[in-house]
Amino acid sequence: MTINDHLIASPVLAAGTDWIRAKAVASEAVQILRAMARDALFAYAMTGSAVASLAILVAPHIEMLLRCAAQGRG
Repeated sequence: MTINDHLIASPVLAAGTDWIRAKAVASEAVQILRAMARDALFAYAMTGSAVASLAILVAPHIEMLLRCAAQGRG
């Protein structure tokens, strides 16, 4: 293999690993969204309250907002 062959093959390999990484991140995001929806539906089924379901969905975001505000980032 010459130096030129190595330089040509590198971008193809890098693009392949980026695609695999993006696919893994998307898969993780789908799993998180499924878990959040499951928790919200469970809260609604147990309490019959849409407010409880909304609280389940919003709680992680409020926690992050409060952490950022406490550290002076938000």
